[in-house]
Amino acid sequence: MSSSKPDLLIDHGNSRIKWALSGAGTWSRGEPIGYRSDETDFSALESIEAPQSILVSNSAGPQALACLEDFCESQWRLKPRILRARSAQCGVTSSYVEPESLGSDRWLALIAARQLCKGPLAVIDCGTAITCDALSAEGVFLGGVISAGPEAATQALLSKAAHLDLDEMRYTGVFNTDTSSAVSSGSLVFTIGGVEKALTEFQSKLGNGFRVLMTGGWAETLTPLLSIDATVYPDLVLQGIQVVAGQES
Repeated sequence: MSSSKPDLLIDHGNSRIKWALSGAGTWSRGEPIGYRSDETDFSALESIEAPQSILVSNSAGPQALACLEDFCESQWRLKPRILRARSAQCGVTSSYVEPESLGSDRWLALIAARQLCKGPLAVIDCGTAITCDALSAEGVFLGGVISAGPEAATQALLSKAAHLDLDEMRYTGVFNTDTSSAVSSGSLVFTIGGVEKALTEFQSKLGNGFRVLMTGGWAETLTPLLSIDATVYPDLVLQGIQVVAGQES
């Protein structure tokens, strides 16, 4: 008899830890946790009863993973299962020479996207980093590109140019008459330009009319700025973890 306890799904990014409980046809998404290295506050998870299992996608490095593992083992005496990209899984085949070197977040987002769309598609993950990945109609991951997300790019600029300033990240067009707005809008518009260049080159292998799926913390901000149609799916990585968990249960 299968356990009635849900699985705890965790998408550990560089800035936020997104999580959800999944099991027996239910889905409950929690509020993201800000990642603060050793000072990360995991209190949002403390009220959860011991899950059946913990499945993790980690793109924040070994120190972040160690902090998460310590919490899970001290809270529930459970060791998380760390998911990694494979050569083929859940209808997606990798073109990487070393499949496990692909970030698990990118792999799982592609797996989720394949469940949502059977034709050719692109997944744009907009977080601390921006990733643009292409998936053929046959489910072959053709490759992609990675760059700094708008906030990371802006912070890098401000660290090198002390005379610049920034109040908040928002798009106000290209005719800005104050430095803060120019920096903010510039970061967003050049991010969009890079994404659209990648999508244009994707056409050579995906053809015209492929679907574009946006995910990540900046997806809602960036999607309206695109000149092409795109759909936001906030939790593609978590949904990918859910697909893997369901297939292997």
